Amino acid sequence: MKILVATPFMSQHFDAGMFWVKALCNMNHSVVLWDYRLHPERLSSISNSNYELAIVFKGEGLDPRLLHTPRICYWPDDLGRTPGIEEVLRHYNKVFTPVRPTPDWMEWLPSGWDPSIHRDLKTERLVNTIYIGTANSDYKVKTITDISPTSVFGNRWVERGSSSNPPVYLRDLVGVSNQAKILIDVHQSPTVGLNRKMFEMMACGPTIVDRVPGVEEVLPGVWNLCSFNPEKVSEANLIISYFLSCPEARDDLWKRQRKAIEPYTYENCARRLLEWIK
Repeated sequence: MKILVATPFMSQHFDAGMFWVKALCNMNHSVVLWDYRLHPERLSSISNSNYELAIVFKGEGLDPRLLHTPRICYWPDDLGRTPGIEEVLRHYNKVFTPVRPTPDWMEWLPSGWDPSIHRDLKTERLVNTIYIGTANSDYKVKTITDISPTSVFGNRWVERGSSSNPPVYLRDLVGVSNQAKILIDVHQSPTVGLNRKMFEMMACGPTIVDRVPGVEEVLPGVWNLCSFNPEKVSEANLIISYFLSCPEARDDLWKRQRKAIEPYTYENCARRLLEWIK
C-alpha cells in the first residue's frame, strides 16, 4: 500500500513519527513522507498525488479535508492543550490516541517502542535511579524533586532551580537508560494518558511510573508493584527503596514489564492502524 505519512520529522528535534515510518516500511508498505510544519506549502501538490491512505501524526494547523480519504490521525496530547483541535480532528475518518479517558469518537492506542533500538545493552548498571525528561510542568517538577533521582537528564531543570545533565534522545536515551538500576517515568500531568517514554524505558530497564490513566490496562498484574499514586509521591520512594535492596525482585519486575509491553511496539500498533481500513 502507498501511504502518505505527515509528521514533523525534520522540524522537531526528535519525532516519534519516524518510528511509525520504520514500522510501515518493515511491513512492506511504500511511504511518502511529508513534514507538514517545515513545508506546509507542499499540501497542494500532495493533495493531488496518488496515495491509498493518509496518516497524520499530530498535525496541528493542518486541514485534513484537503487530504484524500481514508485519512487517519494519531493525536498524542490531551485535547485541552490545543483549543479548537477537536473540531479539526473530527474531519479525519479515524483518530487514535493514547489519552485516557478516551472520547467515544477516538480509539485508544498507546505506543510505543522499537525492539531493535529500545533494549537491554547488557552493560553494568552503576546508577541507582535515573530520570529522563523535560521540566515542562509544575506537576512533573514537584514529583521529580520529591523523588530526587540520582541523575536527571533533560531541558529546563536549571531554569527550575535544579541541576541536570543534557537531554538525551534515541540511542543516547537507550545508553543512559541502561546505566540505571531503576528508571523513573513521570507524565506531563496526572490526568492524561501514557507517554511513549514509559514503553521506551521499560524496554531498557526496570521502571517506576506514576499511575496515570492507562497504566493499569497496559501493565495488568504488575502495575501495583511499579506505579505510585500521583498524590502520594512518598509511595515512589518506598517502591524504589525496596527494589534497590532486592535485585532478584527487580529482575522479576523488569521481566514482567517487558512481557506486558510486547503488544505496544510501533509495528504492532501500526497493524492496528491498518486493520481499521480493512
